[in-house]
Amino acid sequence: MKPQQRHGAAGPGVGVPLAAGFGLWIACTAVAAQSFYSCRDHAGRTITSDRPIAECAGVMREIGASGVVKREIAPPLTGEQLRQKELDDKARRSADEAVREKRRRDSALLAAYQNEEQIEAARRRALADADESIRTSRARLAELQKDQVGLVAEGETYKPRAAPPLVRRRIDDNQALIDEEEASIRSRQTDVERINARYDDDRTRYRDLTTKVVGR
Repeated sequence: MKPQQRHGAAGPGVGVPLAAGFGLWIACTAVAAQSFYSCRDHAGRTITSDRPIAECAGVMREIGASGVVKREIAPPLTGEQLRQKELDDKARRSADEAVREKRRRDSALLAAYQNEEQIEAARRRALADADESIRTSRARLAELQKDQVGLVAEGETYKPRAAPPLVRRRIDDNQALIDEEEASIRSRQTDVERINARYDDDRTRYRDLTTKVVGR
């Protein structure tokens, strides 16, 4: 007599239903753990989806399976909004750079001077060259103007006829030199104003910075 085959609890008749049930449980758990997205479209209707929604007119919310909002996603910027954002970002970067530059200048100022008298001494040194150049140009200008008086007087002696070309050329050339010296003096005077403005600003900033340090 052949021996009877015996099937255990996990035999062919039971294993398949158990495997199918386990797979169904996994699928249900995955669905329950998923988020969904919700927003309003341009018509004001609320729409939901299991993936991000392109038709949102405003903020899109990602909502978890428990109903809690996990995050809010802003809508894409329009072309005009992008341009404005670029301008705002550029302005913010410029402002930040201005703040950093001011801090660098303030640090350099405090490192360069121990007191206000040192600032004034630096001013005098910076002005010395410009002042000397102005004095030299004014002396030269006085000579040229004196020469011009003589040249013009020489030209007058030929009236009622016109002065000879050589005399007229000497008058014109000397006048050109006068114009150059006057322009040089004006330029140097502008340098003096710039130097004084710079050291006035340094002195004011130094005073403000040292006052803040003492007041702490």
